[in-house]
Amino acid sequence: MVLMTGEYDQHGKLCSRVMVGNLSFLVERTNLQILDDTLKYIGLNLKGSIVGAKSILGNRCMCPFIVNPYQGICLFPDKSPTKDDCIWFNPDHIINTTAIGNKTEVKLSNGHSIIVDSKRSHFNNKIETANQLKRTSLERGNHPSPITLYLEPKKGRQLCKERNGKYNFNCLEENTKE
Repeated sequence: MVLMTGEYDQHGKLCSRVMVGNLSFLVERTNLQILDDTLKYIGLNLKGSIVGAKSILGNRCMCPFIVNPYQGICLFPDKSPTKDDCIWFNPDHIINTTAIGNKTEVKLSNGHSIIVDSKRSHFNNKIETANQLKRTSLERGNHPSPITLYLEPKKGRQLCKERNGKYNFNCLEENTKE
């Protein structure tokens, strides 16, 4: 996915315009519904992804988040996600940005470009933050801990049923006193 934004259909219903490669299509779900559905499909959810991103990046507004950790897909919003015209960008598909006054022209991997209502420096900071989240998440996912400890457990006792049909766990307490 290159980007996604809110768009009203001919009946006035808020939908999502999704751009994948050179294709663009309208989906009868809001951006946040699509993102949550996508995350739930792989066993995650939107709220958890945002909380996780904020724990890595710090508590910030309009935080990027990982949409698919297995494929390393991260998205960031150009403005508040609660706004209908919020555009969700995949930083992997942004080739270049150019300042046009207080706006930014974003050149995309599919050869198209889009102008957003954001200063270039502010927009570029969002790209860098998304890339930072992606790098950190991938590093942690591939190497969750620099040190792995394994302690060989002491030989324990075998638990057997007593005549009354219950297991004797009291013998374990005797082991801890040794």
